[in-house]
Amino acid sequence: MNSLLAFAVVFLTLVLFHELGHFLAAKAVGVAVQEFAVGFGPALARVRWRGTVYSLRLFPLGGFVRLAGMEGPQEGEEPAAEPARMFHRRPLWQRVVTIAAGPAMNFLLAVVLLTGFHALATMPLQVAEVIPGSPAEAAGFRAGDRILAVNGHPVTRFEEFTGLLQSHRDEPLAIRVRRQAGEVVLHVRPTTDEETGRAIIGVRVAGWYLSGKERDPLPVAFAKAVGDVARWTWSLLAWLGRIVTGITPAEEVRDSVSGPIGIFVGVGESARHGLAYLVLFAAVLNVNLALLNLLPIPVLDGGWLLFLTLEAIRGRPLAPEHRGLAHFLGLSLLLALVVFATYLDLQRLLNGAP
Repeated sequence: MNSLLAFAVVFLTLVLFHELGHFLAAKAVGVAVQEFAVGFGPALARVRWRGTVYSLRLFPLGGFVRLAGMEGPQEGEEPAAEPARMFHRRPLWQRVVTIAAGPAMNFLLAVVLLTGFHALATMPLQVAEVIPGSPAEAAGFRAGDRILAVNGHPVTRFEEFTGLLQSHRDEPLAIRVRRQAGEVVLHVRPTTDEETGRAIIGVRVAGWYLSGKERDPLPVAFAKAVGDVARWTWSLLAWLGRIVTGITPAEEVRDSVSGPIGIFVGVGESARHGLAYLVLFAAVLNVNLALLNLLPIPVLDGGWLLFLTLEAIRGRPLAPEHRGLAHFLGLSLLLALVVFATYLDLQRLLNGAP
């Protein structure tokens, strides 16, 4: 239930902010907005204000914005009260701004979330999972234990913890942890990982790369957030480039792609570790959604931007029948990708893979 609630909140926020970007840009440049909806399905409540219908719908997963004339003039369509405010009649640059504002809002939300994360979150060195049959399980470690010290040496970062394991690999360790009942000292002797040759005790640390993180001043937090979004964006674009050029092996693509089920599992795992991890995961999803929507696939924002670019080059828009065919092909491609990603998610779940 907690995972379902977290998923609903994260997904609703993702989509609503995306649609809010389109909505605010359309209002700013004078495009008539027919409806701003929260959720999908039958409308539970509606109110009209300043020419726009605001609706709350039955299924609260996402939402949408309906712009007047978005699909161009349709046969038999009733003219808007102000025909000049219809999307297809606005100047080209205004239509580009309206379309691009959706992904831009997701980038902005990612920066806001990460700024809050860097400014407010601290990340303790905490056990996320105890491997069955490991020395840690025999010693009494539990998921949620916060590691404080090894043989009397205080530790706050993952690197410090693993470093002490390596330097004391042949002797028993006294590891002090904090749990709900208070602090306890657990005695464990490391074993050697056959693959890496490193000393291990058999625990997985939550967010190991962030362990020991402290709060940053707001300007520093904002700068880090912008840097994170820029770095993630570049990494994703580089990854997509390697896929297109065939550099990335098919196995790596298969292991990297997640569909709705994978996202649901990821949100649930993040929520289980705490609000800070959920905020971090939501920021990653915002960057992914923004870039996905910018792909030049019809029905996505990137497809609309492609149509507008072609219009600028040709001096006239695509014919409605050509645009309709492109949308059909783009939707078919997206549905095929969703089915493929869902199949991979199910395979990972059935095989017990993360």
